[in-house]
Amino acid sequence: MSSDEDKDQCEVCVSQNATTIPSGGFDGIHQNCPRCGEFKLTGTASSIMRQGLGKERRALLSGWIRNQNRLGSIPMITSENLKKVLASPIPPVIERANALLEEAAIGLKGLGDTFNINEPRFLAATYSSNPQDVNYLLGILRDQGFAEAKKLGGGSEILPGGYIKLDDLKGRNATSVNGFVAMSFHEDLNETYSDGFQVGILDAGYEPLRMDQIEHINRIDDEIIKQINSAKFIVADFTGHRGGVYFEAGYALGIGLPVFWTCRKSDMSDLHFDIRQFNCIDWQTPEDLAKRLQVRLEAVLGHGPKSSNA
Repeated sequence: MSSDEDKDQCEVCVSQNATTIPSGGFDGIHQNCPRCGEFKLTGTASSIMRQGLGKERRALLSGWIRNQNRLGSIPMITSENLKKVLASPIPPVIERANALLEEAAIGLKGLGDTFNINEPRFLAATYSSNPQDVNYLLGILRDQGFAEAKKLGGGSEILPGGYIKLDDLKGRNATSVNGFVAMSFHEDLNETYSDGFQVGILDAGYEPLRMDQIEHINRIDDEIIKQINSAKFIVADFTGHRGGVYFEAGYALGIGLPVFWTCRKSDMSDLHFDIRQFNCIDWQTPEDLAKRLQVRLEAVLGHGPKSSNA
């Protein structure tokens, strides 16, 4: 698609023309927006949004989508997780500035290459509702010696200290907010993920990630290890008893990550003996799972940095 006539208004930010991607049987909207990034939106969530959201709340949702994209995931926005994202606080200023730096590094081919701070993606990456906020955050990076504007028209550059900071951010497992969900990818569990695992993790103040929603070009097992290594915790769901979940949970235990164990109640009798010794959430519905997982995450890890209670 090459012309505005081939595009539709973005359902999230409503300020950009977005490419609408054929649904392929998905009963909703799939778009790729130059500001928000790529996302899927269910019909119910779309109806809620069309009732009216202010610029600040749309900026919050846009920022969440862009952050999920930066983590390698294409998020599915449902009526349930939409409420949770919109109820979450805007990240602290320093996190927004770091997010600008991470977004700026995307697509650069070499040290010293420039990026354009006026690109709409920086509005989303920094949870900003106006360009003035983006430029203020760039000013914070300039004062820290990380990045600065170089040319009229938005041309900007990551400084040497910025590249050192980016290396530090890549290795920030201790301050990670990501929760890796290991589970069966069977289509009858999609709602369990979107309205159960995703909502529970979001409510606790963390970022949910599931392997089949992560875009990458690596070997699948290498990418799994990479994502677990960069996570703060892993949620292992044994519904369907997929062998990979046992491996991923075992690996996480081996490197010292907290593992939260879950399984649909009707599948509990088939749990392997080695798993039965752990305190497993035996859920029955996505809503039941979301609430119980949130409570357990907060009890063990505390309120995450993205929680309204943090």
